Amino acid sequence: MQDGYDQFCPIAKTAEVLATRWTPLILRELMADNRTFNDVHRGVPLISRAVLVTRLRELEDQGIIERRARSNGTGHEYWLTPAGEALRPIVSEMGHWGLVHARDAIKPTDLDPFFLVWGFRKRAVRDAIDKKVVARFEFAGVPANRTKYSILWLVLDPQGVDVCAKDPGFAVDVIFRGKIADFVAVYLGYLPWRQVEGKEIIVEGTDRRLIKEVPTWIRLDKIVGRDFPVVKGVVRERTTGAI
Repeated sequence: MQDGYDQFCPIAKTAEVLATRWTPLILRELMADNRTFNDVHRGVPLISRAVLVTRLRELEDQGIIERRARSNGTGHEYWLTPAGEALRPIVSEMGHWGLVHARDAIKPTDLDPFFLVWGFRKRAVRDAIDKKVVARFEFAGVPANRTKYSILWLVLDPQGVDVCAKDPGFAVDVIFRGKIADFVAVYLGYLPWRQVEGKEIIVEGTDRRLIKEVPTWIRLDKIVGRDFPVVKGVVRERTTGAI
């Protein structure tokens, strides 16, 4: 861990936890109940596994998380301690600030399709479906270094939700096609789903009821960004191709 700021200031002590590279994103995943090492890494794929090991160890030493044996007896999980839970509103407010003030800072290279579908996984409402649902996403305009994720699958059933970069072998119920930038804008609440459905984003499938209920089972109807003000030019002028 870095040496710290050598100040007793409470802001300095908090910054020693939160101002370390990758740590807020690791906490974001833990706060979304992604508690295994592999699930945290899937949510933050650009961090090396070695650095993730180091950051998790630091959070343990700081009393922010603790390791617990998994219920099935294999390996362990990372759980927030009371001190870690107390950081939840801080991390949430970081997200709220970003929705408003960093909107124009989103670059084309930020548009990671795997992270987007991983976000849909975290939002998925399993109680909203009564059978296995397989959705295939076909993205256009993906950054050059992420083209292997131009097609992804989201598999939902009442027992769990998963993201697949390879065809899972199940019949596909719903197909989504469109530009990754439009999907991200919907995900963040900058564009209403009903405004882009059938236009910028094409949805195909035989189960019309399932398609109609898309906003329910991946929670597109409850997005905080939709209710936030639009603030222009706070970070910088919009980059060509940004959202």
